[in-house]
Amino acid sequence: MIVTTAPVWKRLLAWLYDGLILTALWLVSGLIAAMLAGGEAPPWLVRAIILLSSLGYFGWSWRVGGQTAGMRAWRLRVVRLDGTSLRGSDVVIRLAVCLACLAPLGFLILSAWVLPDGQTIYDRLSKSRVVSLPKPSRS
Repeated sequence: MIVTTAPVWKRLLAWLYDGLILTALWLVSGLIAAMLAGGEAPPWLVRAIILLSSLGYFGWSWRVGGQTAGMRAWRLRVVRLDGTSLRGSDVVIRLAVCLACLAPLGFLILSAWVLPDGQTIYDRLSKSRVVSLPKPSRS
């Protein structure tokens, strides 16, 4: 199977797709926080549940299948530089770097246009890359 580094436009579209899923997760997180608090939840509780659900979504998706739902829709997968699946430590590093880089949000994905091999900053620091998967063959 031949895989190539994913183009930035596909990654942006997967980001938008995952953004919709995150929005739904955040709404449910707010509901869970309100239920736990028995009414209006304190902001720290809402933020904690939102953070945990977001990290859980990406962490579990990248660790188990190498793909979030948005990545699946655009036939993308995150892999180690040698093409193997991410290990738990790779996922933690990738999540930590992504979280640390949230301030300049657009800079994350747009860095793929500047850096060699189409990698973003968090790809480089986590020693991973996002690849395009070939179209499935029709048997």
